[in-house]
Amino acid sequence: MKPDSSDRVLSCQPLAVAAAPRLDMIKGSSNAIQKVRDQLLRFASNDASIFIYGETGTGKELVARALHGSSSRNGRAFIAVNCGAYPNDLILNELFGHERGAFTGAVARQEGLVSLAESGTLFLDEVDSLSLHAQVVLLRFLQDRRYRRLGGKQEMLADVRVIAASHCDLAERVADGRFREDLYYRLDVLRIELPPLRERREDILPLAQHFAERFKAEYRVAHPEMTAGFEKWMLNYHWPGNVRELENVMMRWLFGQLPASLTVLPDDPAGVTLNSLELDVLERIARSGAMQMKLTQAKAQVVQEFEKHYVASLLKMTQGNITQAARRAGKERRAFGRLVKKYNLA
Repeated sequence: MKPDSSDRVLSCQPLAVAAAPRLDMIKGSSNAIQKVRDQLLRFASNDASIFIYGETGTGKELVARALHGSSSRNGRAFIAVNCGAYPNDLILNELFGHERGAFTGAVARQEGLVSLAESGTLFLDEVDSLSLHAQVVLLRFLQDRRYRRLGGKQEMLADVRVIAASHCDLAERVADGRFREDLYYRLDVLRIELPPLRERREDILPLAQHFAERFKAEYRVAHPEMTAGFEKWMLNYHWPGNVRELENVMMRWLFGQLPASLTVLPDDPAGVTLNSLELDVLERIARSGAMQMKLTQAKAQVVQEFEKHYVASLLKMTQGNITQAARRAGKERRAFGRLVKKYNLA
């Protein structure tokens, strides 16, 4: 089986005997991220399927690339495909390609991504979004690495390592009937769980500095020193978008696009709490899907998110003292306590 001409030179390179580890791609010094590095080193040397689980923005593709770069396949192609980007079963055409005349508009043979990833790594992101039919076809491929192009009769054998990822726990999708159990066991052989940024807060400021230096070099823009208030805001913020959101914040900070109240915060926790609730509110509403809801539903969702972050920030500010937090919020202690219980923040 031959890849198309665009990847022929890459695919003809000999496999590296001892690949250089790419742990430098995984930033941070927390225990949680060190565990990820340890798993990466153990898993990179074999060809078993790997499932990467993590919230949106935690760096699933980055870890997949690090696995590839730390393996003996690092001299070959790394092909990433977002399974959620294709409607119906078009993903099958993308993966396996098609023969001329396979369907209306198929005027020539097209190689699939599996062919382009020959001897390398195929990364399937958002694998939970595959239709049940596509899951059946993928299962067959994973069993023996054999496949046919759409409209073709010739069976081909692929030498690829498969890494899958999702922000959903596939076991839960299996339980509610939206994901095949047999495919789940084929994909989730080795597992890497990426911690959300809020659970590795000691990495926030080093990551922020890393992004600042990277953007400074890329865009040749001098960046100011981060104020103590801005750093405190970052340490107290919930980061629902994780590392990707932090990267976005640092880019906007570099170009002066953040609210002025954030960048000139006084060294005062009260200011941090209020300002942390105003950043990217509209963007987070859109990302949550609230814009597809009716007004009353969307409003309830946004209010609930605001309420949770507000209460959590006050508790962190007062080191868990509910009486002080209630006083700052202007609520009775009992009413504030109900909010704490409602969001399981005790």
